[in-house]
Parts: sequence; structure tokens; C-alpha cells
Amino acid sequence: MKRNIKEDIAAIGKRLYEHRLNGGYGGNFSVRDEDYIYITPSGVPKDTLDYSDILVIDFKGTVVEGQGRPSSEILFHIVIYKTRSEINAIIHAHPPVATGFSIAHVEIDDNIHEESTVVIGRVPVIPYEVTSSKELAVNVQEAIINHNALLLSNHGAITIGEDLEKAYRRMEELENLCKMIITANSLGGIQPIPSDKLEKLYDTIRNREVIRNNSRTDKKRMKPLKSNG
Repeated sequence: MKRNIKEDIAAIGKRLYEHRLNGGYGGNFSVRDEDYIYITPSGVPKDTLDYSDILVIDFKGTVVEGQGRPSSEILFHIVIYKTRSEINAIIHAHPPVATGFSIAHVEIDDNIHEESTVVIGRVPVIPYEVTSSKELAVNVQEAIINHNALLLSNHGAITIGEDLEKAYRRMEELENLCKMIITANSLGGIQPIPSDKLEKLYDTIRNREVIRNNSRTDKKRMKPLKSNG
């Protein structure tokens, strides 16, 4: 299996802890690589992870490489990857402010802060179910279809991305947004982006995606120049 993927996952555990986005034992993270999922182990502090701690499982949850038990939350990792084919990384963490929102069951709309609208969009709170349960996995699967970040009631947060860095940046943005909301409420309340301007913002985002995708396609079509040497 690929050591660099394991090293990236271990490094994310340290970054989350150092930036106060997660406690030592809380959360779990994974990366999809073809037919396998690289995932954090159960019971190991995430701030002390070594690449050798990371387990590799198949889509049935069977460990194919590594020692110990995979995260108890493997069910929702598996269903997210099955539901969102473009997603290759998942971070579940307990950032303190965002987790406070999950405890208060406060959803976050997509019309509050421009950058957050672009990076994460609307963030729903999914109903509480016991950790590791099939019911929790079902709730996550239903909500993740149209969202890139979720708050799990009385539990924590999930962010996803095309790669691990994108998932991390979304978790970071979610925690920052929650802090902004608290600050705004202390100053008299949130003044949302007007609906017509919000639609214009989404049009801008969609146009950027079209340009980005076309650029990627053009690069694939370009053939390298032959050397005369």
C-alpha cells in the first residue's frame, strides 16, 4: 500500500490538534484510493499518529493492511465514498465552536459569509444517532448528497473533499465561520447576503468551475513537444 497516503493522514491529525480543530482522541479521517480506504485506527490519539498506525480497509470494512481496529465510524466513511464518487477524503473532527453549534442544533445557512459560501456552502445539522450506528450512517448518507460539510447533532462535524487538503480547509473554514456568527450575533445579529446577490455569487462560482474544468480538459489534450535532441 502507499506510504505517502498514510503519512498525509497522520500529518492531518497533528494539524487538526495543533490548530485546535480536534482533541487527541476525537474524530477520524480517511482517504479513498481506488478500491481501498486508508483510515485512522480506533483508540489512538490523533495528534501522535504515525504512518504505521494507519489501516487499510476494503469497502466491506475488512482490514487488508495494518494492526489494530479501524475507526468505529467506518460505516459512514464507506457510505460517503459510495454516495459521492468525486470525493476522496473525509475528516470527522470535534472543533469546539462548530461542535457547540451541533450541540445547540444550529444549522448554518449559505448566505452569511462570501468565502464560506464558496468553500463549504450550507451546513445542515443531522438528527442525533448513537456513534458508529447504522442509523447514523444512513443520516450522513442522506445529507451528504448535496452538502460538503455536516454538523452531527451533539457530536461533531464532517467535511469532505477531492483530496485531504480540501477536506481540512473546509473544516478550518467551518470553525472560523462559527466564530464569525457568534461575533456577529454579539454585535446585533447576522445581516445575510441579499438573495439576488447570493444567486449572482453562485453564478460566479459555477462559471469558475466551468473554466477550471475546461482548463483541465485542455491540459489533458495537450501533447508534449517532441525533443529534437
